[in-house]
Amino acid sequence: MTPNFTIVLLSGILFALPVLAFVWWRFGGADTFVFIMVSGGFTAIMDLISSFVARNYEYPGQSMLWVFTFIFFGWIGMCGICLFVAEGILARPGQDMLTQPRLWWQVPVLTGVIAVAVDLFIDPVAVASGYWVWFVKGTVYYDIPLLNFVGWFVLMCLAPLAWILIVRHRQWSPWRKGLTSIGALVPLSIAAVVLSVLLNGVIAASGLQ
Repeated sequence: MTPNFTIVLLSGILFALPVLAFVWWRFGGADTFVFIMVSGGFTAIMDLISSFVARNYEYPGQSMLWVFTFIFFGWIGMCGICLFVAEGILARPGQDMLTQPRLWWQVPVLTGVIAVAVDLFIDPVAVASGYWVWFVKGTVYYDIPLLNFVGWFVLMCLAPLAWILIVRHRQWSPWRKGLTSIGALVPLSIAAVVLSVLLNGVIAASGLQ
């Protein structure tokens, strides 16, 4: 099977658009912009670091622009779906993740868990089909390194956490929310690196990879 990167890119974009439409319908334009920045921008930056700096994996033959675009839209779609499933599981009738106490952190954690569960199905198929190649070989699950699943959990936990913490401030102006989401990219990236290093260190100490 020859990978068709054009189709997978278009699929990622089409996957994100309904999610963004739903966020816009439910929360409005300002909160949608925040969602784009933290679920698309933040995660795409981290994936570029993993692919082009750390060289953990690659999309064979694809440029940095292609990778950024695919990850940007793909993570928006994945984060949105997992986030709202998590909210549906945890929220009580008549409440949501922006108003119910403790859901500000419970929903992001469950979002990360759901995302990892989804990737347990996605990654083996994508690797076998040649859509991406891991340079670090895992020893537990289809030669896929556990750092991949750590990355999924960290990104899919931190992105919705940042979104919820920002949009819970209903009194903030759209400009303030937008600028806060842009400014959050640096601390989010630092937090992602630190948390990933800690979790991967625990895994390495156990002798797994």
